[in-house]
Amino acid sequence: MVHHHKSNRQVEGDPDRGHGRGMPRRPDDTELERRTEDERRTAGLPADAPASPATQYEEAQAEVDRQVDTGELPSGTAPRRERDPFPPTEYDG
Repeated sequence: MVHHHKSNRQVEGDPDRGHGRGMPRRPDDTELERRTEDERRTAGLPADAPASPATQYEEAQAEVDRQVDTGELPSGTAPRRERDPFPPTEYDG
């Protein structure tokens, strides 16, 4: 007769990363990375993951700062009372 019982380690999992009593205390980052790569490959997405939102924000902010420094983008440094009450428009007023 064949014994089909899993070991306690397989059932309970690693105490730090397993799921013996609910959610794991720490996710297994290497397993998550491996699964993400597998799913991206299965979905036909490029192997390189897109930049994180924080990195995208920093890049956009650097571009805005560059445009303000070169004068391509007005900086809006005038106090509110000195600015026009409405944004500029192309319509005849």
